[in-house]
Amino acid sequence: MTNTNFYSLIIFLTIIFFSFSIARDIYFKINDKHAYYNVKFTESLQKKLEKSAVDLENHEFILALSVGKRDFSPKFRHDLAVTGTMHLVAISAFHTGIMVLIFGFFFKSLLFFVPMRPYVKNTVLFFLKIPASVYYFFITGASVPTLRSLVFMLFFDFFMISGSFPHPVFIFFASLAATAFLIPGSSLSMSFLMSALCVATVLKIWKVLPKSLAVSLVCVSVSVNWILLVVSPSLSGTFSVASPFVNFFVIPVVSLSVPFVTLAQFLIPFSETAAHLMLKTADFLIAPASFFVSFFAGFAEKTSVPIIDVPVFIKIIFAASFFTALYFRNKIKYLSLSVNIVAAIFFFSGIFSADELKRPDQFGGKAFCVKESVASGRIFFDRYAKNPAFNNYFYTNIERFSAQCGITKVISVHFPDKVTEKQEKALRKKIRFKNAKFYSRE
Repeated sequence: MTNTNFYSLIIFLTIIFFSFSIARDIYFKINDKHAYYNVKFTESLQKKLEKSAVDLENHEFILALSVGKRDFSPKFRHDLAVTGTMHLVAISAFHTGIMVLIFGFFFKSLLFFVPMRPYVKNTVLFFLKIPASVYYFFITGASVPTLRSLVFMLFFDFFMISGSFPHPVFIFFASLAATAFLIPGSSLSMSFLMSALCVATVLKIWKVLPKSLAVSLVCVSVSVNWILLVVSPSLSGTFSVASPFVNFFVIPVVSLSVPFVTLAQFLIPFSETAAHLMLKTADFLIAPASFFVSFFAGFAEKTSVPIIDVPVFIKIIFAASFFTALYFRNKIKYLSLSVNIVAAIFFFSGIFSADELKRPDQFGGKAFCVKESVASGRIFFDRYAKNPAFNNYFYTNIERFSAQCGITKVISVHFPDKVTEKQEKALRKKIRFKNAKFYSRE
């Protein structure tokens, strides 16, 4: 079979698998989406890693990186959201790439003196990476971005063994199809969409970035945050202007700690002591990242811009024009950029938001909003036993609530109980609540 025929077959299978997966996820929804998590071997190892990390100063960060457990405190979750650094605690290409490099270096060292042809060695390495990738997938919580990035790397190695250099964009789409096929419900998940948008962006811009690492980090962060406007209203309700600045400090620090977390993940079946030592080292190295995220949270919140959830067709136009501008040249590029900027305007206004009562799910259906003008409205909490706790989780949720209501300027918030002066002050720190009035129904 020629290379052309082979690629044609792979493309055809990719389209078939992807189409089947989307149809399955739409018409045959899986009730228990975590059914595939139940792997007893890795469950016991995850518990051992959790036990090793429980006494660490930055255990929330370490647990997210080691076992995919994102049971964060309200403050830590809030700080990650407002600084645009939530991607660092989601296991994806950034983390799996480091794992594959460590794994490849280790086994290449073992096979260095073995009398094998390079082709045979590469083939052996490929088949060793498969069980290692399966293990890594389950030990880190079996997330959609993790599987997509692992499949991407395995596909890439497979084609390299066959003697052809695959186009990264082709491998990317093949990994999306494989992920959607292997994990029921993944094609409609938020994590799948975020992973697809971010990786498609980085794949294109990475080759044209300046050699300066500092400039590259900022450029990647700006580009990724821009395309994530599609999902940001549901994630935080704001556009983090400070995100590139914060990521510039945080990403290099986290990069230093991830290799030690990876070593702990692969050492835990053999020695809990050695794994604990690796996690302690990672905890020491990641401490500055935790400090930066917490330190810049206040600044990031003050400079965040309120955004709203727009109709699906606006999101499609925004994403399509963004990628058209990336992948095309000349007049098409400039036209696409113009369309993209126009589409972006709708995320920062309420032009397409109808005047209606909405009840987003951030507070369990116990609150609703009423639009009164283009982008302003009121929020009403139902009468029930007591208000939600006024913590950082609440303040992040009320931003997301407002975003999905289509409100960038809140006129008033109506609570069933009295709101303290301290609580009012905390709410007014949010840009969309700056001039809001607060009422109680007592």
